[in-house]
Amino acid sequence: MRRTTDRRRTHEREIIRLLKRAIAREVFRLLTIRVQVPGIADLYPARQTKNITLTAAAHHFGVWPAVISNIERGLRRGDAFADPQRQCLTTA
Repeated sequence: MRRTTDRRRTHEREIIRLLKRAIAREVFRLLTIRVQVPGIADLYPARQTKNITLTAAAHHFGVWPAVISNIERGLRRGDAFADPQRQCLTTA
């Protein structure tokens, strides 16, 4: 009787260990996949046609140039920032 409960416990531990490993693998996969952010493809060309440098745009919005660069390249999501930048570039 005791052996079956020990085996069952060992089996349950093994299942839990495998489930944790699978969850960790899936979380890692989801965190490392780069996803292109929709609706930002027009920001970089619009800024370039207006001859506005990355530094000047960053100074205008009060952010670091890397923030604008990452948003324009689609590496960072900036929905709240993309619309004001688009509006500024179309009216300038």
